[in-house]
Amino acid sequence: MSSNLPDDTATVSVIIPVHNSKAVLDHQLRALAAQDYLHRFTVIISDNGSTDGLRAHIESHPLRTALDLTYVDASQHIGASFARNRGADAADAPILAFCDADDVVHPTWLRRLTAELELCDLAGTGLSTEALNSDTARAAVPFAPPSKQGKSAFRPFVIGASMACRASTYRDLGGMLEFVHAGEDMEFSWRAQQAGLRLHFIAEPLVHYRLRTGYRDNWRQAGALGYGSAHVRGMYRAAGCPPFRIRTSALALLVLGLRNPLLPTALTQMPTRLWLRSTAAHLGIIRGGHRYGSLTW
Repeated sequence: MSSNLPDDTATVSVIIPVHNSKAVLDHQLRALAAQDYLHRFTVIISDNGSTDGLRAHIESHPLRTALDLTYVDASQHIGASFARNRGADAADAPILAFCDADDVVHPTWLRRLTAELELCDLAGTGLSTEALNSDTARAAVPFAPPSKQGKSAFRPFVIGASMACRASTYRDLGGMLEFVHAGEDMEFSWRAQQAGLRLHFIAEPLVHYRLRTGYRDNWRQAGALGYGSAHVRGMYRAAGCPPFRIRTSALALLVLGLRNPLLPTALTQMPTRLWLRSTAAHLGIIRGGHRYGSLTW
């Protein structure tokens, strides 16, 4: 990416929201240190209330100088949106890039992502689950291929685990909405497009994504995503966003009831984690859709 900034000035601030992810964060930091991006960039660790000694870990980190690591206390409110916004507040580079603490970016990630900003205002990339997850975990957690990621029934969107925009764009839009606790990246993308900004999604897996493996984690994540998606759709109904159909979720829940984990997996052909995710997602859609007016028969 072309730049008129002095060579010693960072062109990008990479913001990582973190909550109790110290055990896996170093994989991401090493990946950032291996980027083929030719300009200087900084990395901001936005700590969303970690209790695993994250601050001390960052302050003595061996890559602290190489990555120009900055620690930001974002513990006042729980949520990735709040952490991203506090990280953006602390950033002084003209471009902001966002990734997650438990993933691993490809060596070309930052170069490819920021290059898109020559032609658009908001850029994102696809994710892949192959490198960081077992075959068993991947079979139990549905994940769309990159060619189908970033798409919705309304407008395209970028994923918070791999996105970039100009700092001025992020701030002019008011950052991510902190009262949207799942689907906030989708809402931010739709709001940007509603404001006339251009979005581009690179349908290539430039980030290795780490799946949730615990039963409780899968239930909570999928339920939150279903609820959050219904919340965001409700916010954009007036702009033409189609609602969810209650009969679709009701039929899905009926089928899931017949394929419940109390029956042998050989009979149901559905791993318990997949059942939990599917059930939680549809229940989340119904709950969120009822509350935010994004359900129709």
